[in-house]
Amino acid sequence: MTSDRDASAPDRLTALLQTELLDSPPEPGFDRVTRLTSRLLQAPAAIIALVDRDRQFFKSSVGLCEPWASLRETPLSHSFCQHVVTSAQPLVISDANEHPLVRDNLAVPVLGVIAYLGVPLRLPSGEVIGALCAIDHEPRPWSDDDIAQLTELSEIVMDEIALRTENARRRTIEQHHRVLVHELNHRVKNTLALVDSVIALSIRADSALAEFGEVLRGRIAALTRSHALALDRGREAIALDELVCAELAPLQGDRVAVDGPAVPLPPGVALYLSMGLHELVTNAVKYGALSNDAGQVTLSWTHADGRLKLSWEENGGPQVSPPASNGFGSLLFERILGAALKGEVTRDFAPDGLRVSFDLPLAP
Repeated sequence: MTSDRDASAPDRLTALLQTELLDSPPEPGFDRVTRLTSRLLQAPAAIIALVDRDRQFFKSSVGLCEPWASLRETPLSHSFCQHVVTSAQPLVISDANEHPLVRDNLAVPVLGVIAYLGVPLRLPSGEVIGALCAIDHEPRPWSDDDIAQLTELSEIVMDEIALRTENARRRTIEQHHRVLVHELNHRVKNTLALVDSVIALSIRADSALAEFGEVLRGRIAALTRSHALALDRGREAIALDELVCAELAPLQGDRVAVDGPAVPLPPGVALYLSMGLHELVTNAVKYGALSNDAGQVTLSWTHADGRLKLSWEENGGPQVSPPASNGFGSLLFERILGAALKGEVTRDFAPDGLRVSFDLPLAP
């Protein structure tokens, strides 16, 4: 029997290879089906066979004799399932010794296949890639109910194959996504390094830009640090305490008190919050509590009901007065940390020290 249902038809073999089932290890979902087949049909053996060009591979089997159970394959000279593939119909054999199609098949003397019932395993595209079969070592009749049950069980096999294929497709997409994100992250990191280099060269060329350039380089460095944390975590949340440690690392530990629970931050929130912390640290070192030998800073936070409430308090530094005009820090707190993150940022320029409060939503 040939035509497009030939067991060696290129389209069918290509479809079989694309399932990635050939030579794959045993899997619980398929093993459950063969055990259930043996139990429901009261058959000593059951097999999920995938018919390749010159062999049949057993994706799952129960009750099969050795060495075939361990080898998990036989040549087609030992296969009844190849006939299920070529006919694309159930094959019902009560006694192989009397059946002209298979009586000379080596599966009869070698595997002890006497009674055989097999149904096609058909892909949604129409190709038959193998068979689910029940085997008995003695002659027996197969009833219509046996055929119906085995057909339903074959549909479970195909559902398992479809699930396996979909999972493989998703893993491939996720892998491609990880590669693209990794490449993008590195490009961003390299771009930030290039920007920093351009600023450094500009400062050398014009000393009037030195102060502004160093401030700008500090902000670029803050972006780079938060981006590095995001790169390490991928799509995972970034721990707030790690972010705080990264921003406060250059400061004297005994003058900065930090207190707060473990809080996972979405990467976007972490990026903006790192910029805000950098501005606070820079301002404290240049003009605030850390600009003398006596000032101190307290950074604390709480996390409840999907909101992060963070407080920055300075004391012991020079007397504070409100700025005459809004600078970069004001724009950062109001337009980015406040508006863009849908949170609230309040600043209190108390004479004894600056106080800044953040109230940011973390829930999606």
